[in-house]
Amino acid sequence: MREIRSFIKTASYSDLNKALELIQAAIDEQAKQEEAKKEVLALIKEKGLSLEDFAAESATDKRSKVRPKYRIEKDGEVFEWTGRGKTPKAFVGVNLEDYKI
Repeated sequence: MREIRSFIKTASYSDLNKALELIQAAIDEQAKQEEAKKEVLALIKEKGLSLEDFAAESATDKRSKVRPKYRIEKDGEVFEWTGRGKTPKAFVGVNLEDYKI
């Protein structure tokens, strides 16, 4: 808001009119967006759905699962690694061929 106040104090009449046009266009666009949101929500309710129905679908991980390529047991704990990404500490400094699955 400070920037806007500063602009208003120093701007010319034509600059203020241009700013007014831009602000009005932004307000109109926001109003259209709000109206569209209301229409979509009304349609969702009309069909007997809720926003949670859509959130559950988009929250799922769409990446495919990769089977582990290596397995090692250290201190009674089993570590598996796909061979992708950063090497886990359990596999640092070991010959991976010895631990292939």
